[in-house]
Amino acid sequence: MTSAFSSSDSIKENQCVVAVNDSILFEEIWNDEQTERCLHWIEDNGFGRVALQFPDQLIRYSVQIADELQRSTREGVRIYVLGDTSYGSCCVDEIAASHANADSIIHFGHACLSRVVRIPTFYVFYQFPLDEAHLFGVLAHVFSDGNTRFTCFYDVGYLHAVTKVKDKLIQRFPQAKVATLASPHEKPDVLCWKFEQPHASDCPAIYIGKDNLSFFNTTVAIETLQWYLYDPSSNDPTLEQTSAIGAKWIRRRNYAIEKCKDATAIGIVVATLSTAGYLEIVTRIQRLAKARAVRSYIISIGKVNPEKLANFIDIDCFVLVGCPENDTFTSRDFYRPLLSVFEAEMALNPTWREKLCLHYTTNFTELLPEGRLFSDVEEISYAEVDNDAPDVSLITGKARGAVRNFKVEPSSTSQELVGKGNNQLAHISSADHFANRSWQGLEPNLGNDKPALIEEGRSGIPIRYENDP
Repeated sequence: MTSAFSSSDSIKENQCVVAVNDSILFEEIWNDEQTERCLHWIEDNGFGRVALQFPDQLIRYSVQIADELQRSTREGVRIYVLGDTSYGSCCVDEIAASHANADSIIHFGHACLSRVVRIPTFYVFYQFPLDEAHLFGVLAHVFSDGNTRFTCFYDVGYLHAVTKVKDKLIQRFPQAKVATLASPHEKPDVLCWKFEQPHASDCPAIYIGKDNLSFFNTTVAIETLQWYLYDPSSNDPTLEQTSAIGAKWIRRRNYAIEKCKDATAIGIVVATLSTAGYLEIVTRIQRLAKARAVRSYIISIGKVNPEKLANFIDIDCFVLVGCPENDTFTSRDFYRPLLSVFEAEMALNPTWREKLCLHYTTNFTELLPEGRLFSDVEEISYAEVDNDAPDVSLITGKARGAVRNFKVEPSSTSQELVGKGNNQLAHISSADHFANRSWQGLEPNLGNDKPALIEEGRSGIPIRYENDP
């Protein structure tokens, strides 16, 4: 069980960042090598307006780095620093970059490496140190047989260090393999990883980095014989044998899935506008919800927190569409359950009904066609689904009835009828749900009211205003 999914009730407004030491040294993010890489990328592509995106830990270095790049680039190139991120600092912020009409982004620090399709992006990762001798000593102690097969994964902050020791590692352990990060122009095999050969699931794997969401995402997405964690930043790094998903965490997520099955209205919270495929997965959730006679609402509120979602009292649960490293949905502070896309798929897609939670993913692109967990609901016939025995809620103990007809056309509108079973029809429209309410919201009455007079307001402190009568 990873620390990224602890039972703590506290949550930051933006939980997408990986736990990184606040005392990041300037040399761990910027040096002559990084400068040359950035300058070559700008010159080779002829960019004219470059936006620099920094996490909170690196804002204090932003002016120095921006000035250095501005002085070194050709005349006419403008360098901008993004002051804040729209969602998470690990994601490329196309929204903030568009405010400066930037034609490219240089992303600094940790990155989730979600595929970006709209704007060219260049990554400048941390360059954390790695004790080569200590690493080899620990590996030799656990894998005493030099011919043991294992695969090495790593946090992006150790990419520079692992690249340096890769040849020595393979020389010491000839059967070992080192995974590589997919380039921005490549389609990764799993998450951000690219394999030269098919990954072998019958051998152990090690992960160099912290026990965080990057580690969790890798362990649940890639099947191995056993996972080992090596954290070079700890006082006494060891090769710790670990498991990604714990029983307590599974129980919490199964509860959220059951709540989604009982829901009559769900909110699709869009927490990314740059990750490729987010529109397709939103459409898929809408179709699954409508086929189950569940109302769905699309919600875009920027950075997600419990206070914002508490305003939607008519929604039974929320589905978070965000980058793989957004663990906001694990918080207990929300008024209604907040699910990942995969959990919503398990609740709404009948093909997952008889399957156990042996696989898990926080990357919603893996649920789209050509994804490793894609399950086509169109293969289920109406009679096969509708004649199933009623599903019993594990929370209320009541029968939910047979699932609806899942043959829903993508072009369907809110005015169409959906089959409920037993020769019944239901008219599904999210907007009509509010039609019979006594309060319809504020009415501006534009043009019907006289302009109000401007008057001097109260001043002072609330305990006693100066101009109170």
